[in-house]
Amino acid sequence: MGRMTFDGQHAEKLRIADIRYNPERVGFEALVTIHDRGQTFRYPAFLSAPLHAEFTLVARGLTEKALKSHGSNRPGLRLRRAFAAPVRAAASLAA
Repeated sequence: MGRMTFDGQHAEKLRIADIRYNPERVGFEALVTIHDRGQTFRYPAFLSAPLHAEFTLVARGLTEKALKSHGSNRPGLRLRRAFAAPVRAAASLAA
């Protein structure tokens, strides 16, 4: 799988979930999931923009914010999905 690059930041796969408009903050917010080097990271992203902003501009802005956080030495708030050790199904079935 190829790596995406935005302003020098990299990700193998990126997904934006549930973009919503926040009228109190006058902008769009979403949870952006980045898959990078076998790990999954989630970043809350906010983009200040009017309600009538074009979707492509909103999506790109949220993506850039998340990738900037991902590439930072101090990423701030983020979630990292931890995977449990693989289960040895064959060994447990043989016992």
